Amino acid sequence: MASVAATLGKSTSAITPVQKVLQMMEDMKAKGITEKNEEIVTFKTLVQFCKDTNVAKGKAISDSADAMVQLKADMEKYASDEKVLGKEMSKLDKLIFQAEADKASSKQQYDMDEADYNKLHAQYEQNIVDMGVGINDLKAQKASLGASASSFIQRMASKPEVPEHARGALMAFLSTSSAVQLQRSEAPEASSYASNTGGVEDILFGLEDKLHEELAKLERDFLKTQGSFQMLQQTFTDQIDQHSISRNHKASTKKEKEEARATAEGDLADTESLKAEDEAYLMDVQSNCAQESSDYEKRQKDRAGEVRALNKAIEIISGGAVSGAAEKHLSSLVQGASLAQLRSNSASTSKASLQHDAQRDAASFLQQQSRRISSGVLAALSLRVAGDPFVKVKKMIQDMVFKLMTEANEEAEQKGFCDAELGKNKMTRDQKTTSIDELTATIDELSSKMVQLGTEISDLSQRISDTDAAIQEATAIRQDEKAKNTQTIEEAVGASVAVKQALDVLNEYYQSVGGSAVLLQSTSSTGILGMLEVILSDFARLESNTKSNEATSQGTYKKFIADSNLDRSMAEQQVKDKSESRTEADINLADAKKDWESTQAELSAAKAYFEKLKPTCAGEKVSYDDRVARRELEIESLKEALKILDEQPIA
Repeated sequence: MASVAATLGKSTSAITPVQKVLQMMEDMKAKGITEKNEEIVTFKTLVQFCKDTNVAKGKAISDSADAMVQLKADMEKYASDEKVLGKEMSKLDKLIFQAEADKASSKQQYDMDEADYNKLHAQYEQNIVDMGVGINDLKAQKASLGASASSFIQRMASKPEVPEHARGALMAFLSTSSAVQLQRSEAPEASSYASNTGGVEDILFGLEDKLHEELAKLERDFLKTQGSFQMLQQTFTDQIDQHSISRNHKASTKKEKEEARATAEGDLADTESLKAEDEAYLMDVQSNCAQESSDYEKRQKDRAGEVRALNKAIEIISGGAVSGAAEKHLSSLVQGASLAQLRSNSASTSKASLQHDAQRDAASFLQQQSRRISSGVLAALSLRVAGDPFVKVKKMIQDMVFKLMTEANEEAEQKGFCDAELGKNKMTRDQKTTSIDELTATIDELSSKMVQLGTEISDLSQRISDTDAAIQEATAIRQDEKAKNTQTIEEAVGASVAVKQALDVLNEYYQSVGGSAVLLQSTSSTGILGMLEVILSDFARLESNTKSNEATSQGTYKKFIADSNLDRSMAEQQVKDKSESRTEADINLADAKKDWESTQAELSAAKAYFEKLKPTCAGEKVSYDDRVARRELEIESLKEALKILDEQPIA
């Protein structure tokens, strides 16, 4: 008894091994549930990341594939355009070569014609001079009837330029006996020869007139040949200039196509590299996500099995087979110590009285704890502990502990659900808000770009209209100027021919009336022939200057037309490019607006879901941590009350 009393006299707060095991298993269960819920939140965040990454990278890969298709199509189009332009340039090169060859051939033919003309013109002029000299000699020698006249007539009859009938008359004259007598200088036949000489003189005058007419015709024909040559040369020059301008423009366009194709090739390489990187990254993310999902399912399955095992073990240990036997056989020393602490001055008190005191102390303790932590559960339980039977009180406290722990687990699961859903919802709202901001900026940018492109296209269209108007006006002016120049040249040529004919008539007259008239005319530089020579020179200068001005004006006009056409082509190309850009911007704007509407709808749905979550997950007045802390204090208080009740004396 002394050893028992000594044991009872010791103050201790030790618990039984069974209670310690139960506490450890409950702690393990609570920790497993907490970790399970935390992992649910983490995994849902990972799932959202995997889903968003799949969507984002999938769209990026799809966009890259579409861009690659477009770039390849552009490259094929550029290559086709280069090929077509190359063929057109080759064709223009041939046309330029042909025009240059035709121009050179025309020049060569004209040089030959000019040489023939100069030669024949010199012959005509020499024949006319010889004819004049011969006629004068014939007139002077009518009295003498010398041999020089016969020699001259023979010379003239042998010239190929002399008409056939005139040559026959001259030869007939030479064959007459009078001619023979002329050679023998027999005076009695002089009268007969003189009469024949008069007929020959008439023939020679007619022949001289004929030579003048032939010379005038030769000059007129050569003037026409010269005019045709100049017009043909100008035509070839215009063709060469026009083909050269067109070729240069196509060469410039071909170079632009080559540069555009090179740029597209570079963009294609960059896009292919970016697509490959996105595909590799997406594959890694999908692999990691699949592995994480598999690991998560395994861990969740293991944790669920662990909790079920702990629940089963707690159920077994808490049952009568283990817990009852432990209370019966293992708690005597602890009960003695508790009784000694509660009733140290009365070792003979009855077991029923001690149980009543322990029940009262437990109720008092629960009341104190309810006031300290403001727990209505402990306050209500303290009243029942004070009035209910001892065994029922212990069962009620144990049930309350189990209920509070169940609530803790359920609330932990709810907390995990709320954290996951709130986190996912916040991420969605943030992402959609960011997307809305980006899409709004894109819409504003595209709208501004379309307005700017519209203004630029309008300006370019006006520029094309102005260029067309300028070309039309310049063409009208050129046609009018060309008509005037053509008329001036024709009139100058006609006037030159007429003045030359007048000079020929006057020269013929002066020669026919004798030297006195010629002498009179030649005594003054202001004579009629001199004035006509000046006039003829003026008309020739007018013709030359007008042709020169016409060629200069035509060249200026051609250059203006070529420059205007080039400017117009460039403006049209810019209109085409800007129109394509505007169409693309319009399509992108429509897509952006559509994306904005769908994103706005998703954001509204996310906000609506958040409002539904708030009452359950974000509407509590007491925070989750505070509730967990208070529940833990309630559970600790209940366990302490059980300890008080378990402190019973040995029977």
